[in-house]
Amino acid sequence: MEMQSSSTVIITQEPAERRTTPAGSLLRFNAAAWLTGLAISFLVAVPVALRYEKSPAISIIDGRAALDFEHYITREHPYRSPSLNSWSALEYVVFREGKPGVIVGEDGWLFSSEEFPLPSQRDRHLKENLASIRTVVEQLASQGIRVVLLPIPEKAEVYSDFLPEKLRSRVLPMATIGQALSAQGLEWIPVEAAFQEARREGHDTFFRTETHWTTEGARVAARATRDWLAQQTRLAWERKPYTLVKGSARPLESDLENYLPVRPLFASLLPPGESFHPYSVSATSVSTDEKALFAEATNPVALVGTSYSADERWNFPGWLRMELGTDIDNISEKGKGPFAPMERFQQLSRDGRSGARVVIWEMPVRTLAMSFAPKK
Repeated sequence: MEMQSSSTVIITQEPAERRTTPAGSLLRFNAAAWLTGLAISFLVAVPVALRYEKSPAISIIDGRAALDFEHYITREHPYRSPSLNSWSALEYVVFREGKPGVIVGEDGWLFSSEEFPLPSQRDRHLKENLASIRTVVEQLASQGIRVVLLPIPEKAEVYSDFLPEKLRSRVLPMATIGQALSAQGLEWIPVEAAFQEARREGHDTFFRTETHWTTEGARVAARATRDWLAQQTRLAWERKPYTLVKGSARPLESDLENYLPVRPLFASLLPPGESFHPYSVSATSVSTDEKALFAEATNPVALVGTSYSADERWNFPGWLRMELGTDIDNISEKGKGPFAPMERFQQLSRDGRSGARVVIWEMPVRTLAMSFAPKK
């Protein structure tokens, strides 16, 4: 019995190489590959590191020198771009994802992640922003200036059929915003129906790979603004004709593709490129009355808005001039939300540099769910 027990023990002591599992072999292979890659990366990084020159303004004591050196190595490493392209391509093809900031939809459609706010943050920011908007509207109304809001519907709502299904319920609907604006007693121009109608007619109101509207979308909004003002107000001014000139097509440098850094190695994976036609709008007739030539012009309408109005590529101010038949004060800014340009208009009005009687306050719906309201 003892010999059998001993024999059993000896039999179970097999050579190590015979007990190796596939998982163990894969683990050792990955470790070897990782160490090899690390060694190559280190050897390549040495010449880069030797070229580093620390700025005299950077102190070693506070740790800024180490951080600056790390950023330098990351930025100058010769394998940085290929590695970034490869990982981004893998994320895009396999997981249908990009860098934080973009939502990858169907058929080459990209959406900004700002269009999908968390419900808790959305409700709080919406309440704060609406209160601030009402304060501004009341202040300007006391000065005889009428403010009409132009909320731009979400691209993700107008083209919701290209969204991943799980995200469709996260879109902030125009109906919800409209109810909230009306509950505050605010005047606003509904344009979503016009956008949907334009789409049914075969017009694209938003770019596939860009956050903003197309020139056609801007024109649709301008016409909706004209119709609303004609029906809801008695404002009148001397109309004058404008001339529209359409430029040659230009390639669109889309902002959302920046969150898919697959160029140059995997540029073919990106959605097809888009283009736009720049437009220029100018008054057709020029007054020959000497007094009129030297009189200070006062435009009856002011446009206050975001990059949808400030970016010349979309031509929204030009469409408004044509549809309203008058020049306008365009006080719009890129990347600052809806409140900063409004503060600028208020200052211009106090200084007597704007005689506008009606203000069209353009703001994308998503900005109402973001923290843009001025601090108390």
